[in-house]
Amino acid sequence: MVTRTWTATDECGLTTTHTQTVTVQDTTAPTFNEALPSDVTEECDAVTDAVTLTASDNCGNADVTFDEVRTDGDCPSNYILTRTWTATDECGLTTTHTQTVTVQDTTAPTITTVAADQTVQCDGSGNTNELQAWLDTNAGAVATDNCGTVTWTNNFTGLTDGCGETGIALVTFTATDECGNSRSTTALFTILDLLPPTIDTEANDLTVECDGAGNTSELQAWLDTNGGASSSDICGAITWTNNYTGLSDECGSTGSATVTFTATDDCGNATTTTATFTIEDTNAPTFNETLPVRRYCRV
Repeated sequence: MVTRTWTATDECGLTTTHTQTVTVQDTTAPTFNEALPSDVTEECDAVTDAVTLTASDNCGNADVTFDEVRTDGDCPSNYILTRTWTATDECGLTTTHTQTVTVQDTTAPTITTVAADQTVQCDGSGNTNELQAWLDTNAGAVATDNCGTVTWTNNFTGLTDGCGETGIALVTFTATDECGNSRSTTALFTILDLLPPTIDTEANDLTVECDGAGNTSELQAWLDTNGGASSSDICGAITWTNNYTGLSDECGSTGSATVTFTATDDCGNATTTTATFTIEDTNAPTFNETLPVRRYCRV
C-alpha cells in the first residue's frame, strides 16, 4: 500500500492537506512460457516423457511444480497418466495445466522363432513322451512382447487315426500378451511306421513221407502255420501271406515247394522268411500176393 500526502501552506503558516492511498495488488496469475502439451494416446512401449515447463509473472518470479498420477486399467500395459503442471507466483496466484496420457497395448507378440514340425518313429504307445515334450516346448517356437510377458497355449486335442498306431496332429501354438493380444504359429507332429515286422522265429523246412495223395493235410497245416514262423511288430497287427503255387513234379507223387512267407504290418511294411516243404518216398514197394516158399528136392 502507498500513502501519498499533499500539503498546501500559505505565508501565515496555514495548511491544507490531501491524502491519497494507493493499494497495490497482484491479481494476475502467472503464464506458462512454452506450448502446453495436449492429451495423447500412446503405445505402451513409446510413452513420451513429461515436458519441462517454465512460467513468467507480471509482478515477479513464478515457480513451476509437476505431479504425475497413474490410474491402472484392465491390464498391466493399459493405464492413464494424469500430468499436472502448476505455476505459482510470489503472491500465491496459480495457473495449472493438465495433460492426460492414455497408454495402451495394441501390439501382438512377435514370433521370433516359428514352431517346427516333428516326425517320430512309432513306438506303439502314442509316442506320448515325445509328443508331450513337443507340446511343452511349443514346438520350439519363441515369442517376445513389446510391453510384458507372453503366455503360450495350443489347440491340440488328439492325433488322427492312421495305420497301426500312427497319426498326425496339426497344432496351432498361440502366444498371448498380458493385454490379450496374440499371434500364432502352426506345426505338424507326425508318427510314422517305417520299420518292418521282426521275424522272431524263422520258417522251418518240413519233409514228409509220400502218401500218394499229395500230402495235402500236412502241406496245408504247414502253410497255415507259416512254416512255424512267428513275427511281432510294435506299431500294429501283422498279416501273413505266402507265395505257394504248387509242388514240383518229381518221382511218383513226390515233390517240393520252396515257399516265402511274408509278414506285413498295418502300414504295409513287410519282412520275409523262407522254408521248403518236401514230399519224399523212402519206402520200397511191397508185393500184393503171397510169395512162393523156397523148396528143396532130394535126388
